[in-house]
Amino acid sequence: MAKDKEPPQATPTQAPPPPSQPSPPPQSLQATIQPPEPRSPILSQRSLKQLGLFFAGAGFLSLSTLITRRAVARKHMVTVPKFYSQSNRTVNKIQSDSSFIAFEALHLATLNVLGFGIMLTGGLAWAFDISSVDDLRRMARRHIGPTGGQTDEDAERQIEEWVAKVLMRKDPKGEEAKPSTKTDD
Repeated sequence: MAKDKEPPQATPTQAPPPPSQPSPPPQSLQATIQPPEPRSPILSQRSLKQLGLFFAGAGFLSLSTLITRRAVARKHMVTVPKFYSQSNRTVNKIQSDSSFIAFEALHLATLNVLGFGIMLTGGLAWAFDISSVDDLRRMARRHIGPTGGQTDEDAERQIEEWVAKVLMRKDPKGEEAKPSTKTDD
């Protein structure tokens, strides 16, 4: 066991001749060297941009929800009677114009929907790996196919002829019903 701990002794052999030029590493060594691990796709710059839009929408939605809850609570507190008020009297109603209340409700609902829309857009962009409008176009063209944007000239010509024929039938009827011009004296 003591011998296991001793370093192995080198046997005196011929030393290799010093290399005159640095030789490239052998092919097998190059194949075994692996490049450094890239970041995971979730933490890539592209993915973070897409998730940034999602989290911006989520933040906007949470702020608009907070504003909505605060406005509803304020309107509710006005209708609650004071502690020492009589129970047989009606509660004071909100002292404002009902059109303003409707406008405020529409405004708050619009804020909530916009926040949800931004969040949904960011989530879909992340899920479908769309980072720009060019990516969206490329993806749409891939699904449409190479002939998707081309028109059928024969069908276009037939439609033009049909529309011209229909308009030609309509023109004589339009001229008969045309009133004559009057001259004012």
